[in-house]
Amino acid sequence: LVFVLLAALAMQGSCVRIPVSRPSLSGQAGSNYRLGTGIFDVTGPAAEEGMMGYAMPGQRTAGLHLRLWSRAFIFVDEQDNRVVYVSSDICMTMQSIKIGVVERLQGLFGSLYTHDNVMLSGTHTHSGPGGFSWYALYDITTLGFNDKNYE
Repeated sequence: LVFVLLAALAMQGSCVRIPVSRPSLSGQAGSNYRLGTGIFDVTGPAAEEGMMGYAMPGQRTAGLHLRLWSRAFIFVDEQDNRVVYVSSDICMTMQSIKIGVVERLQGLFGSLYTHDNVMLSGTHTHSGPGGFSWYALYDITTLGFNDKNYE
């Protein structure tokens, strides 16, 4: 969850203005957008953790081959409407993650970020840790919910 918070904070300091020459959806001649980016290492524990998605309880991580990353992009138009898109090297983004991320963003930024303007996705890697779902079926191979992997 920390990855989205850091990416949102990146918007405050690293943004660029992108002029758009074609008409915007509102019918104006053009618009400027600000774009904020952030990246964060979400690798988590590298050994003796249950992996996500192979449905094999005995399959555990045994070291680190490649780090797992989360990349965030925040798009803001001239009216200060914004959308956050985050792509993470995890198997899938669960409801548990979306709810937790939005709650934490609202704790920092008030109503600026909601379930309507925060989009999270996973790259569908089975090489990352599991146990971060609120649904038992997805947490069977990790023998339940794992706070370490959720955070």
